[in-house]
Amino acid sequence: MTPAPRFWSLQAEAWRQAWRNLRDVWDGRSRVGFWVTLGAAVVVIGALIGAANWWVARDAIVITSLEEGSAVPRCLPSFGGKGQLAQGHQLWVTVQFRDRNGDSRALFTRRALMSNGKWHAEKIDVGGESQALSAYTITAVDVDRATDSMLRSTVVDMSFSDAETQGKGRDLWRLSFEDYPSGARPVADVTVTRAQGDQGSCNELIDKARQKR
Repeated sequence: MTPAPRFWSLQAEAWRQAWRNLRDVWDGRSRVGFWVTLGAAVVVIGALIGAANWWVARDAIVITSLEEGSAVPRCLPSFGGKGQLAQGHQLWVTVQFRDRNGDSRALFTRRALMSNGKWHAEKIDVGGESQALSAYTITAVDVDRATDSMLRSTVVDMSFSDAETQGKGRDLWRLSFEDYPSGARPVADVTVTRAQGDQGSCNELIDKARQKR
């Protein structure tokens, strides 16, 4: 194995030679040196770009639990994938839909759990009653610390709390936006279709299961 000092001395000499080649071509004395140096620079830059792209791609958020165009129930049991976020960021799941005016809105539903390069969120409501065959886009959203704090204090599920909120089946506090907040960035999405049939919401299904116990 070449000793470390020897390695760095060779690197230093290589850079000195590259500089001499550039200086010579500037003085008009060596076109060959210019093309050799330029070719080496292109190779090095290409390698650096490739390494950077690999570094980004290896941690990119992707959805693995659903394929594009899938038919899904009103209560989607689980939604997940793989990937990692920057330190201090969190992953949220939104369901995008068209409101009565035809405008697109993004409804924040669940905060995903992340561990060992994988993530998932459970019990995602995809639309409401009588919305079978409607199209929805389920999106994974990269959220910074401040926006995550806001969402955690505002998007509250009070379905089985003893506190008085609203009528049965309507006691969800959710936020929907025409556009994403400045601290929220969509990173992956999949478009799905609600399956046919009259189906209960996630909370209604949980409630039925509890009553059978």
